[in-house]
Amino acid sequence: MKARKQKEIIESAIRLFAENGFTNTSIQEIVNDCGISKGAFYNYFPSKEALHIAIFKYYFEEMKTRTHEIEVQQLPPRDKLTSLLSVPFEQLTKQKDFFTVYMREQSFSINKELRQVMEKTQYEMLVWYKTILEEVYGKKITEYTGDIIMLIEGIRSSYLVAILIQDLQIDAKLVPTFIVNRIDDMVASFDKGEEPIMKRNLLNIFSNNSFDSLSNCEKASSLLADMLEQLEILDYSDEQKEGLKGVIVFLISELKKQTIEKYTLQGMLANLKTVKEFDNYRKKIANLLELQLL
Repeated sequence: MKARKQKEIIESAIRLFAENGFTNTSIQEIVNDCGISKGAFYNYFPSKEALHIAIFKYYFEEMKTRTHEIEVQQLPPRDKLTSLLSVPFEQLTKQKDFFTVYMREQSFSINKELRQVMEKTQYEMLVWYKTILEEVYGKKITEYTGDIIMLIEGIRSSYLVAILIQDLQIDAKLVPTFIVNRIDDMVASFDKGEEPIMKRNLLNIFSNNSFDSLSNCEKASSLLADMLEQLEILDYSDEQKEGLKGVIVFLISELKKQTIEKYTLQGMLANLKTVKEFDNYRKKIANLLELQLL
């Protein structure tokens, strides 16, 4: 039951995000679309940011499931590569709203944790590319795998944008075979001695990224952002809420500084101890920042 309702919320949110953008879509609009209360929303997601991340995780899992279905078919390597390259175009017809949001977030993400989810997925994609390309063309292509991947992603992304954003009438079924033919051309060119452009292994570049973890200050800031969302539904006067909001916003601003003043943070956290709903948040933040709660 909970999983079904989470899926309903995700699907409502993705429609609204695609239409209005993440920033311009409120939790109230999402719950109105779902037919639930704002209080009920927080039973499923602690914040709008958490919902945003859940959307990407949900759709990335959908893509991985489809990819796995192709991989277990025991197709010849070249046919498997062509079929796997077709997955985004298949999904585009089913999940147009998601792809609209995805294209927007590829170049800009307001949430570092979301950016890390996307980078981790991209790393997994690079590992898959390396594996399937070596199945098709052999180990000889290892030194120029990066250039081949850049070619694949450039062509694939351009056609996705043409179909999705520019609304061009393109037969997407032709694109995967076209890409594989261009890979053939590229491999033949390198075999004749053309120099690769990518001098570093893309996998090494991405494996050095810090997408597996946030700093403790960033985790604390994320918890504070969740507290701001929770504050909306707490039973306090507008004046009290404004005072509490001021404390939380101040704490977030302090955590952005290069050097944090622990005594200042400790004192400001103490101003939130009258709100029992914030007890767990305060404990987690204090633990992350190595503070003693007052």
